[in-house]
Amino acid sequence: MVRSRAVDDPGLEERRRLLHSYIARWEGPSAGTSPLDHVRNRLSPATRHKMREAATTVLAPLERKKASRYPLPVKLHLGSGRNHLAGWVNVDLAGQGADLSWDIRHPLPFPPDSAEAVFMEHVLEHVSYSDALRVLGHVRLVLRPGGILRVGVPDAGLYARSYVDDGEGFIERERPGRPTKMLALREAFQQYGHVSAYDAETLVLVMDEGGFPGAEIMAPSVSRLDPAPDLERRWSESVYAEVVT
Repeated sequence: MVRSRAVDDPGLEERRRLLHSYIARWEGPSAGTSPLDHVRNRLSPATRHKMREAATTVLAPLERKKASRYPLPVKLHLGSGRNHLAGWVNVDLAGQGADLSWDIRHPLPFPPDSAEAVFMEHVLEHVSYSDALRVLGHVRLVLRPGGILRVGVPDAGLYARSYVDDGEGFIERERPGRPTKMLALREAFQQYGHVSAYDAETLVLVMDEGGFPGAEIMAPSVSRLDPAPDLERRWSESVYAEVVT
């Protein structure tokens, strides 16, 4: 006799409800927004990113002139999003409200050896590994001897280990209420326009190949930079590496 799954699994109905809420959150149109917001919300992260890239290309000549007016040396916060650090030149694509709109896959609009520090947090996972090497090459050109590069990325290794053995409840703490652990894992690897994944070993390897050998894994908020520029809400799911040139 075939038994009902609902009898075997009393939590199934609740997970079904959570699944529909999850789909509505990540795939459905947002309620109560303007027509423009409605259109924007229907675009994929990749499409929105391409639009920002195109706008940044148009603005490049003006932004290059703006960059030339910054007193040197500078501290560059690349891929800043809307997390603007005081005392840093916050750099991101157009539409992010950064100090400087620039596509960091292209050579940075600053002279060689003109940066005393470069910080990237939750940036490299948005580009391919080949583009990550290209970005690091541009950073190497502008970072002066004795300068500091600090990179933070979502630690996909933490999510993978938690998916296999969630004894410490990491996934539930970071992304509570998901219908299944796999859907939480999907967010970490695929949502927000992520196209690559890192753990500590991968981050150090990519930095080494990008021209920064000797990078060390550092605990969140522990840095040679004072104060450490890490965003506190990212500490628990991120891995950071730092190197002095």
